[in-house]
Amino acid sequence: MRYYLIIGAMLSLVGCQDRVSEVETKMQAIQNSPAQPVEQPPVFEAVESFSYGAEKIRSPFMPPSLVQMLAEQAKSGGPVMPDKSRTPEPLEDYELTQLTLHGVIVGLDGSVNALVADPSGNLNTVRVGNYIGKNSGRIVEIKPDAVNLIEIVPDGGRGYVERPRSLLAPGA
Repeated sequence: MRYYLIIGAMLSLVGCQDRVSEVETKMQAIQNSPAQPVEQPPVFEAVESFSYGAEKIRSPFMPPSLVQMLAEQAKSGGPVMPDKSRTPEPLEDYELTQLTLHGVIVGLDGSVNALVADPSGNLNTVRVGNYIGKNSGRIVEIKPDAVNLIEIVPDGGRGYVERPRSLLAPGA
């Protein structure tokens, strides 16, 4: 039995040696072959410019109530800038996608508050005028299934623009 094990081990080593020398031979042939030429990148054709003509039409993705508020704010004029002197509110530490709308509370006096959970699960009460999210999102409307807000985001240049966003209740 011992004799067969020794013979088997020797045969397996001999088989490995042949494979290693074969690989070394192929690698040497690849290294000795001339380098392949690199193709030039393709030349891109100029694309005809397109003039978008529907910018004055209401966006179908924005609630009409927010469109009206943005129009009123645009009439007031002045550059849009985040208020750096304002003390940040607790929910401004989180991205809007990390927050969850859990419900709406309507008081006896008609005041409307929303229950918003932060990532740790703590419920926070917010109302119109409060700020949430990292982009200075000011709450402008609270509905039973959504909190609508206006964020101030960089415009890609040196200024800022107002962007409507909504925090929707799960399943809304």
